[in-house]
Amino acid sequence: MKFDVEEVLAEMLDAAAHILSSEWPTLQANVKIAFEEERHALEAIAQARLEGEIDDADLRAHLADEKEVLKVTLLVCKVRGKVTAQKAANAAIKVFSKSIHTALIAL
Repeated sequence: MKFDVEEVLAEMLDAAAHILSSEWPTLQANVKIAFEEERHALEAIAQARLEGEIDDADLRAHLADEKEVLKVTLLVCKVRGKVTAQKAANAAIKVFSKSIHTALIAL
């Protein structure tokens, strides 16, 4: 499986939208911008892992950092409550992580 960043970002947005369901219509534009701003960092992390430059432990550390960035960004977007922002960030990063692992299996 080739790692398709466009597809993965769309899946990450879907995961966040599911968690933010009632708030999604008012937050959608800002959340999309936030995810787009993280695109290059996420692409670099995926590429580094898929090319063997980092291992799973490094990947987990990078994803923990990205999860915090997304959580803070979602809070800035006025997501109601820290728990909801954390759940949305968790859901998005889980999608990203699964996509990398699926791509690794296909190598």
